[in-house]
Amino acid sequence: MNRSEQQKIIDEIIGEAALTLLKLSGPVNTQALIDQLMLMKEQSSDNEQRAAVIAAINDVRDSILAGKKRREEQPSADNVLQLFGNQDNSGSNRKH
Repeated sequence: MNRSEQQKIIDEIIGEAALTLLKLSGPVNTQALIDQLMLMKEQSSDNEQRAAVIAAINDVRDSILAGKKRREEQPSADNVLQLFGNQDNSGSNRKH
């Protein structure tokens, strides 16, 4: 299995866990997502599926750590995380 196939499986597992959280009408946050993934891991009877769920848990944890690192590197002037960088567009070059 190549990297993109493995990432697709991980994304599907994370999506399944997120949908379960939404159906349960409970909190939808990273801790709840990890808890749901842990439950999925415990309920898995297939070793391959269990390994995929563990990879999904690790992926979520890595994303959390990356987000914390980005926030620590940002100046503490505000709590806004810039997604697209600081581009100096004056707005006068409207295309439509």
